[in-house]
Amino acid sequence: MAQHKDDNGFDPETIVDHVTFFRLNAAGIQSVVRSETVWWSVLIELDGISIDQFVDRIRERDYDTFLIVPAAYDSDDRSVVLPFQPVTVFATTDLVQYLNDDRSDLGVATLRVGGIIDEMFLNPDAQSAPLSDIDVAAGTVVQAFVDDGMGIAHDLFRSGPTSSRVYFAQIFDAVPLPASPTSIGRTLERDDINALLTDCTYNGVLDEELFYTRSGQVNLAEDVFSTVANRASHGTHVMGLGAGHEMSGGVDDRPIICAALPSRVVKDTSGVDLLPLVYLSFHILVKQARRFRLPDGGLAPVVFNFSYGNLEGPHDGTGIYATMFERYFGPDAQACAEQPQKAWLTLPAGNANLSRLHAVNGRGLTDTRIKLDLVVLPDDTTPTHVQFWMPSSGPTNPPNFAKIKVRSPFGTSTISIKAQPGQAAEITNDNGARVAWLAYRYVGGTTQRGLVTLSITPTASVEEISDLAPAGIWTIKVRRRAPAGDDPIHIWVDRDDTLPGHGPGGRQAFFDNPDYVRFGPFGAPLPVDPPGTDCPVRRSTTISGFSCGPSPIVVAAYTEQEAVLSDYSAAGPLNPSPHMTPPPREGPDLAARGDDSWVLRGVYSAGSRSGSWVRGSGTSASAPQVARLAAGEIGTSTVDGRTWAQDAVRTHPFALEDSPSVERAGDGGIKLPDGGP
Repeated sequence: MAQHKDDNGFDPETIVDHVTFFRLNAAGIQSVVRSETVWWSVLIELDGISIDQFVDRIRERDYDTFLIVPAAYDSDDRSVVLPFQPVTVFATTDLVQYLNDDRSDLGVATLRVGGIIDEMFLNPDAQSAPLSDIDVAAGTVVQAFVDDGMGIAHDLFRSGPTSSRVYFAQIFDAVPLPASPTSIGRTLERDDINALLTDCTYNGVLDEELFYTRSGQVNLAEDVFSTVANRASHGTHVMGLGAGHEMSGGVDDRPIICAALPSRVVKDTSGVDLLPLVYLSFHILVKQARRFRLPDGGLAPVVFNFSYGNLEGPHDGTGIYATMFERYFGPDAQACAEQPQKAWLTLPAGNANLSRLHAVNGRGLTDTRIKLDLVVLPDDTTPTHVQFWMPSSGPTNPPNFAKIKVRSPFGTSTISIKAQPGQAAEITNDNGARVAWLAYRYVGGTTQRGLVTLSITPTASVEEISDLAPAGIWTIKVRRRAPAGDDPIHIWVDRDDTLPGHGPGGRQAFFDNPDYVRFGPFGAPLPVDPPGTDCPVRRSTTISGFSCGPSPIVVAAYTEQEAVLSDYSAAGPLNPSPHMTPPPREGPDLAARGDDSWVLRGVYSAGSRSGSWVRGSGTSASAPQVARLAAGEIGTSTVDGRTWAQDAVRTHPFALEDSPSVERAGDGGIKLPDGGP
């Protein structure tokens, strides 16, 4: 390995987002594309300008042919001016590079590049269409899901053989239809789904393979794939737990709306590829939910479920996901709405408790200098990202809180930077290709923290490329400096594993410090950090980065037969922030069933085809069960979602024998009433 070198072709201080810079300049982490033009999903935050004004500036610079603003943003969305307005767009590589340069002066405050979008799924000519109201009966509650592999034809989501309870489905990975009202994939209204059910039913039996082909979700000849083609799919399992009802019951007061995320985007479990389309999904579904009108003219209440987790972000309630969920589900969302709609969101706490993905350097907890052994595994076809979040500070002259040093395996290269604006360094291999990038940037808004990111290229690829990183132990040293005071520096490894139902891809990097105590005296994994430990690798503060905001209902998982919290269920507390005192939460709000027993991992729910049942585990399975209970009680509740969750623990208690702390289980376990799918 060659020693690091400075790149004189750019100024690190003008880069808006260093992960975006790294990804655009590392061929080994770009997906195989079938067109000359590479399109990316991108989340930008506009500062003090409208979408229309942003498009005008792009047009003035002759970049308008490289930009698609989704039709989901109607004329009202495009004309409003808000401070730090998040917008998902689709842009070519050239435009993303231009947007990622702070000198471009386009009104872009922050930028996050997502996944590569196949051009055949894009429809640049789509026009937004007005949304008509849907009249529903009294007592109706809308249930909304953002997930992947949505088996919308499953009999648990039908009220009759050719009558669907799914009123709207956004399918991102589908070839657009003529005159489609969406800029990516296709949308299916209930009438469309019912027509497909009728056309694909023969002698009273639904041909589900034909249904999913005609709906656009599966077309192997065109390389269109969804996990709904597998025996088990995450979205179908989750939606079955949250909203599944026997078809014979004729349930008609639980309409479903959903957004099916692309399989190739979901495959990147870090959430880096996911972010822009998640934002777009919630923007679309929030609008769809407002179509449902009760007999008195009011809006039907809605319960959302998003069963994903990640580790990135400041974990203090100010991150980009927490901000998104507050925008749609916080108190200001209701206050600003022309007509308020009661809307709750359930999220999983995450499954990273024992994964060794979090470390801390804090006074009284660890030494001033800590050393971390980061194991980067071979055969990893996705990049590895490590985030170092500094203590809070002002945007002007932020203090130098730490010095960070990184050494590649076998000690061939060492780089170091200070936690200061403009600091960046790279490691190149013998071919001169960049394989690691260490850089600082200041994250403003309500977060107001310095962020150092270590990005490492994949260690394997199916293609012949030169910028593969070496597998092995990457040594990280973090030295706290006096300006940090008593405030900790938190380090998280982004989630990077391969999900069930997907081909081999990511292999999770993790910390492997020798002083980390993994097992208790009887050989079982320790679910909490040993008292008095000074090992920097911690189980605490492993709660999902999605789940740190003040408004969502966050659900941990327990194992029912043994009546203990599941070992993997992630914990708080949050990283304290002076801008949100006290922190918006200590950990999850409550715990629900994630496993039947230590032997029978997971819980039963819908397989991808009608009549089939499969097991799925994790907090992703516990969250939709709480969403199901919430849907039954939101209509009569007079409190917010989190207060309802605390009351539900007392109304439907499940005693946990291991007496987990509030940081792990919130107010305690909940016994869900019988009557599930």
